[in-house]
Amino acid sequence: MNIWINKNVNDLPDEERSATYKFDINSFSGGTIYSSLREIWLRLDSKLINSIYEDFFVIGLTVFAVDKRISRDGTRDRWTRDLHVSIPVLNCEEWNSVRSQLEKTLNYLTGDTWNLVFRPTTERFTDRRMSCRDTLSIEGCNAVSLFSGGLDSFCGALRLLEEGNSICFIGHNEYPQLAAIQNSFVSAFRRQYPNQTIKFVDFTAGSWAPVFGDEIIRTTENTSRSRSLLFISAAVSIAGLLGDNVPVYIPENGFIGINVPLTYSRMGTCSTRTTHPCFIKQINSILRSVGINNPLENFFAYNTKREIVQAVNNNPLFYGLAGQTISCSHPCLPRWSKEGDRTYPKNCGYCYPCLIRKSSLNGIAVANDEYTEHNALSMEFIRRSKKDKPNDVKAILSSLYRFHTIEDSELMRLISCTGPLESEEMERFLRVYRSTMIDLINIINDDGMLNYVGVNNGE
Repeated sequence: MNIWINKNVNDLPDEERSATYKFDINSFSGGTIYSSLREIWLRLDSKLINSIYEDFFVIGLTVFAVDKRISRDGTRDRWTRDLHVSIPVLNCEEWNSVRSQLEKTLNYLTGDTWNLVFRPTTERFTDRRMSCRDTLSIEGCNAVSLFSGGLDSFCGALRLLEEGNSICFIGHNEYPQLAAIQNSFVSAFRRQYPNQTIKFVDFTAGSWAPVFGDEIIRTTENTSRSRSLLFISAAVSIAGLLGDNVPVYIPENGFIGINVPLTYSRMGTCSTRTTHPCFIKQINSILRSVGINNPLENFFAYNTKREIVQAVNNNPLFYGLAGQTISCSHPCLPRWSKEGDRTYPKNCGYCYPCLIRKSSLNGIAVANDEYTEHNALSMEFIRRSKKDKPNDVKAILSSLYRFHTIEDSELMRLISCTGPLESEEMERFLRVYRSTMIDLINIINDDGMLNYVGVNNGE
């Protein structure tokens, strides 16, 4: 399908109007693609952000909007979309030089076929028409770190601050309650580390329904694999304002990073690559090629989630705040609950990220660590749950059974299927995988489940 991204609402050729999905990113008269990051750049008192950074964010925002609004349902395999996207950029020559590499990276990230066309434009997303009274200063920060509100990013923040860094944390405001949690964490960081500069910038981004010919297309897609590129492109733009080589940290445990499919049937749809080392390497290479030298780094790449927790759990902030972090894949689900606690956001306790979170905190008492379901790894939960609710639990049980019945060589093959890795990386990720599997087994208290996954008497 053809997709045309506008910075000027009138620049789509007449002959293509009826056969093209049209998204508008015009910054002054609204549009179907929106983001608050432009206003944040202005609040940071940047008259004009460097054009190559603006381009990268426009590309990230475009990919995110297309990913969220073009449904996979109409494709032959109900997954792989063939996307032809025309994007206006200020540095057309630079982006055309990495077009093929970027297409392959996007194919790997989202599981689609991306065909990009970069066309020149002089329209600025950051054109400053007037002064900004409500300013925001990030002066004094020496690094940028993604701050999702999850346990890994929280532990990453504690590590960076304990090392004496001054950090500008970046959050993607997916729902208002998340921003409140993130701000409460940052306030606590400032009290604990008064001699360090600590800033927090959160932004919104999304897309209204695009136009196809004269029709508004109201379909949506909930897989959203491209969110990481949006998050990264925003963080890189902030790092660029701080300095040419200021790093962007992406704290994420290695088990989720490589994301070996829990079952063989999940090889495609449920196996995201958002922090896979292969993806991070590819993006770093693309950015260097276009002149962006701010490196992306994940210092937790070879650690399990439990190891991350154990490295910082002696910090006085950990026990008071870790329980408030949100790792859940659907934290706002209680909002629509017809019964029980409707408090949100809240960790459900039975999705894949929640179960990994539980295994990392096993035996560690933290305040306010609440779940909608406290004992999901039990036969009783599977029996009483309706519809698709226990799917992740069943998949994890299958994965644990597989873990006890196959050789390391097969595990290495599964790891290699997630993306190209060096032999040393393979060995390190095998250790991370095995350790996380054992952590998951250790939170099973149901004898029937232990027998099912091949562990007798809890051993």
